[in-house]
Amino acid sequence: MKGFFQLLNLIGGIGVFLVGMRIMSDGIQNRAGNRLKSVLHTMTENRFTGVLTGVGVTSIIQSSSATTVLLVSLVNAGLITVKQSLGVIMGANIGTTLTAWIVSIVGFKFKIASVALPAIAIAIPFYFSGRTKRREIADILIGFGLLFLGLSFMKDSVPDIKNNPEVLAFLSNWSEMGFGSTILFVLIGTLLTVIVQSSSAAMTITITMAFKGWIDFPAAAAIILGENIGTTITAFLASIPMNATAKRTARAHMLFNIIGVLWMLAVFNPFTRMVDGLVPGDVSNPANIPFHLSMFHTLFNIANTLFLVGFIGPMSHLVEKMVKDDISISLKIPYKLKVVPWNITDAVASNLITVRRDLVSMAGEAYDMLMMVMNGARNPKEFERRKDEMILREQRVDDMQEQMIGYLTKCIRQPLGHDQSRTVAAQHRIANELESVADSTFGIGLLLSKLHNKGWQFHKQGDDELMTYTSQVLDFLKYNQDFLDRKLEDYDIKVANKMEEGIDKMRDKLRKRSRRTIEREEDVDVKGELIFMDIVRHLEHV
Repeated sequence: MKGFFQLLNLIGGIGVFLVGMRIMSDGIQNRAGNRLKSVLHTMTENRFTGVLTGVGVTSIIQSSSATTVLLVSLVNAGLITVKQSLGVIMGANIGTTLTAWIVSIVGFKFKIASVALPAIAIAIPFYFSGRTKRREIADILIGFGLLFLGLSFMKDSVPDIKNNPEVLAFLSNWSEMGFGSTILFVLIGTLLTVIVQSSSAAMTITITMAFKGWIDFPAAAAIILGENIGTTITAFLASIPMNATAKRTARAHMLFNIIGVLWMLAVFNPFTRMVDGLVPGDVSNPANIPFHLSMFHTLFNIANTLFLVGFIGPMSHLVEKMVKDDISISLKIPYKLKVVPWNITDAVASNLITVRRDLVSMAGEAYDMLMMVMNGARNPKEFERRKDEMILREQRVDDMQEQMIGYLTKCIRQPLGHDQSRTVAAQHRIANELESVADSTFGIGLLLSKLHNKGWQFHKQGDDELMTYTSQVLDFLKYNQDFLDRKLEDYDIKVANKMEEGIDKMRDKLRKRSRRTIEREEDVDVKGELIFMDIVRHLEHV
């Protein structure tokens, strides 16, 4: 019974550690999330800046899984290429080693309560603040405190090996199979990371077990190698609903870590002896193992990056062959918003990138519909031939709006940071506006179809005037689409206002012209002029 409660305490300690890490990571990302995404987007021009970016971002948010999931989403949105993402992935592996050093230095050299409880105490005033940014600071501090309290619970729940000689006998059976033991511990590390969904948590568990004498340095080092493979599962799962390029990034992450483990297994014994020689303290003493493991983890990831950074090109070509290109999407295939499941690390931040990408597609559908209307005004027969396509496009925009609004509404119920809340609100509004644009455009198409079928006419220069006006509206739509698509760095509200003023002036001019035509000319087609004015109204609404 005592052993059962010790197991529950250990699991509870792991749970507190994981919750603390999640709260701290979320707090950091909420505090600096958009800036971190911007850095990932812009600092990947070459492989070396990509590596440094990966190191920096992952060191800040303390989660290589979160970094790679964000990367997969950026690739999915077409903002960076698979090749650019590889350097960041390599850097993320180095950045995540910081956790091991923090745990080794603070978790096993100091009284943890002296670090954890003051952090939580400092956070309390911020936590009850009405300002979102202060609550984000509180999340960081509370997460930090819970992380180390969880570590303390874990450390206290793992009994000393001296008091449990039967465990030592059990583990010795696993440790005396030569190279087979190393492979076995690699598999254990992989499975452990898949279960806890965090390489940092798996690393902390490994260090704790080694510190308590349950496993020796070589066994713990082998488990760490397995954790490097296990951590790739998160990005792999996140990429499943995404496009081919996103899947290639996840495969590249997995490929990079598996290649690293394979070559390390070939030199495992001399490498562990080298680490033992570099780090002070006798490795046979469990109290010294945490620093040895931190050094092993760091040197392995640095060496793997130096070894493979020159092969980014061949690796990107290899994953292109591993994952086939997407089949072109037909308008007849129902739209599906492909989001990462809620339980995946940093799912909301990842999915907001996906929603923005799909908003670009939604704006593109609205733009294409208006282009069809513009061309149809000049060529009625061509417009009638493509009328079914117009109906499919309008239905697709409706489906996109429905699914995006559904997802964004669920996001509102989640604990979001200040920047994320603003992004969700903005995307909610944009999705509704674009659906309204498509509705008005479809309405113009119906009016033109009625005009042609009834044989009604505009005034003499009506067609040319509508072409000019539609071109102005198209330019404005394109400007907004380009900003959503990140082809414009900043949204210039002065340029937007100037375009809007030009559209309003043209609207007023065309309305007056149409009214004067009806009032002064006896042979004017009144029904045609009324449709002309309706089209002008719809265009201004767009």
